[in-house]
This record gives sequence, C-alpha cells and structure tokens, in this order.
Amino acid sequence: METEKSISMANNESQVNNTVDNTTQKSMENLKKDLKKAERNLDSLIKKKFPLVVIEAQRKIVEELEAEVANHPEMKASEIKVKPDFITFEVVDGDTYQKRKVNKKLAFVENNRPVDPKKVSTFISTISDGKYEKAYPVIVIPATSLVEQGYTVKDIEGNVITKEEAEDYFVILDGQHRSIAFARINATGETCVIPNVRIKEKENIGEYLVEINRVGNWDTKDKITVAALVNKEDELLNVMAKRMEEGFNPSTLGLIYAKKKLSDKATSLALKGEEYTLPQGAEINIERGNKFITLCQMAGIEVKELTKRYFIEGFDGYSTATSENKAFEALKKLGELKDKEKKFKDIKSGNDFIALLKKVSA
Repeated sequence: METEKSISMANNESQVNNTVDNTTQKSMENLKKDLKKAERNLDSLIKKKFPLVVIEAQRKIVEELEAEVANHPEMKASEIKVKPDFITFEVVDGDTYQKRKVNKKLAFVENNRPVDPKKVSTFISTISDGKYEKAYPVIVIPATSLVEQGYTVKDIEGNVITKEEAEDYFVILDGQHRSIAFARINATGETCVIPNVRIKEKENIGEYLVEINRVGNWDTKDKITVAALVNKEDELLNVMAKRMEEGFNPSTLGLIYAKKKLSDKATSLALKGEEYTLPQGAEINIERGNKFITLCQMAGIEVKELTKRYFIEGFDGYSTATSENKAFEALKKLGELKDKEKKFKDIKSGNDFIALLKKVSA
C-alpha cells in the first residue's frame, strides 16, 4: 500500500514538474529549462530510492525532452552545414515600397567584417521564436556588380564566385549574421523568407560598410579587415586580412609583416581610404613575413602559438644578433627538436625563442 502511495505521489510530482505543452513548439531556451528540471527530478528520485517503475517513468520523460531538444529546428540550424542553396529574399523597392520575392544564394565580399557564430546562434533563436524585428533592413548588392568591379566575392562555404555564377547571388553588405541565420534555418527544411531586403548600388563598398556601421563598436580586427576592402591594392592590409581569417591577431601580423604594429590613427585613415603612415622603424616585407610563417608552421608551431608576439620578437632579435639567413636556417631546424610541441608551448618571451633558435643552431 505504501509503495502504491509512493508511486502515485511520484507520478503526480512528475506530471506537475514535467508538463509539456504540445499545442505550440517551445523555444529552445524553455525546452532546455524543462530538460534540466526533469534531470533534477530524476536525480532526486534515484537518491530517495523510489521504486524502479517510478524512476524509469521519469527517465523516459528526460529522454523525450532530450529528443525534443535534439530535433528542435534551432538545434538543427546551429549544427547543420549550410550549402550555397537558393533562399527567398523579400525585396522592397526603395521608392515605391512595393515588395517582390527573389530567389538568390548568399554571397559575401572578401574582407567584410568577420562573422561571429554566437551572434548567428542568437538570431537563429530569435527567428525561431517569432521575435525577429523585420524593421531592420538587410542590405544587399547583386554579385554581378561587384565581380565586374574587380571585388572577390565568395559563397557561404568560402568558395570564390566566378563571373558566370554571379547572377545567382546577392552579396550581403549589412545583415550578415541575420542572413546566415535564415540560411541555417532553411537548411533544416523550414521555409523562412528574409524580409525587408534593400538593394544598393555602390561603387566603393568598403566606404559604404564604414558608413553604415559607424565603426564605433569595431575592434582592430574588424577595422583592418574592412580597411583592406577599402584599399584593394594595399598589399599589407590585404595580407593581414587574409591571415586574420587563419586565426592571427592584427598586432602580431604587424610585427611579422612590417616589424611594427599599425597604430589606431593609421587604421582609421586607411578605413577612410586616405593615405596613412607606419610607425617609425616599420619596414614592410610581405615575402619575409610569409616565409617566417611558413617555416614556423612546417616546424609544427600552431597558429594559436605563433600568433603570440614572442615568436616574431625572438626571430627578429636573433636575426639582428646574427643574420637573417642564419635566423631562417634556425627556423628550418626547429622541426628536428625532440618534444618540440612542449618546447613551443613553453615559449613565454622573445628571449625564450632566441634561446631555442641558438640551441638548434649550435
């Protein structure tokens, strides 16, 4: 009798604490809250040594919630690999405000601001919950226009779009995170139209990006990336923008390619397309910088280590004390070191790397 009472009480408790509303699809946030609550209830039942039938009933509730979380469109959208497929844009005419639906693929101009995955996930959640604010426009430009102007345009997988392919694409100028979020949701099988899309024709795309974003909340990486877009012929800015995609930070890249990091003033001038000057003692040498990075990577130094300034500072110090040729020869020998991964991680200063270069050169 006591067991039956316990089962009844436990079942009642589970029903109260684990009620699932099937009339509408819950948000991912609420589902995760329900799952945590159900898991706590399960732990409590196990600790209190409730009958097995009660524990198994609660375990089933947990499993059902886990399945709901795994199959939720928001979860699928976050995990799915998005391919360059057509999605629907609701294009609004800037003069008449008439709307028309256009099917295009997403494209991005090279050296636009980097995409933050966390922001994309936030927009996926907002769109899935029906809370997306349609008042904010997504600004696009036909890919054909940019390709003809000589810009490098890439699809959502990072592949360069040819002139022949460009007709199928809209380049996202403002609204990258929102557009990728819509693309991810569509990739799960849902049908989501990107609303309030405005088409812009602009010759200097980099200048336009600076205008609409006002630069205020940009970090140095954002500024240099867009500055490279504004100054398409600037070799230093463009090589830095490409290397930052690999995980390098801008300060270290300045040391690698110019022996000095770019000042905020220089970056701000470059963003405006104006002439900028490098700090005193700077010396641009792209070939030298690329050789340094390549030899370090051949030796097994990962980007997350190499982007710390200690390596280039140590290399420059050893090069000054000996010669550049000897410094490069030492880099080539780093791969022969025993326990080299540990030795690289132990580098905490330029002097540490100088000591290591001396060791392999002895």
